[in-house]
Amino acid sequence: MTDVTPKPSGHRIVVVDDESDILLLVRTALQSAGHDVSTASNGQDGLELIREIRPDLIILDIMMPGKTGLDVLKEVKGDETLAAIPVIMLTGVSERAKIQAALDGGAEYYMVKPFEYNDLLGKVEMAMEGSTEL
Repeated sequence: MTDVTPKPSGHRIVVVDDESDILLLVRTALQSAGHDVSTASNGQDGLELIREIRPDLIILDIMMPGKTGLDVLKEVKGDETLAAIPVIMLTGVSERAKIQAALDGGAEYYMVKPFEYNDLLGKVEMAMEGSTEL
């Protein structure tokens, strides 16, 4: 008899945010939806994790000490081996200029904290399907 163990249907996701409570909340939400989640609490560690894991999706905060989310976004989208990875900006910054900078920089989606659990999961699914509907 063959042991058939189903493969996880989720995606590999890296979440980068300097707020530990947000990291925990997002990780829990995504793991409960079946995703494999890795986290980093600053931009530099996040970039190293992204390069190591090569995830299916990246979720970035904008405002972090040192390397910001926009800095990480620029490096990811400027690296041909990472550029195709979709990015969701999840941040407390709601200034139109920052939103536009993130979208112009290559982010597929932009979500403002606080966020609804179902909205986050919906954006993750849309990003993984390649949809660009905001």
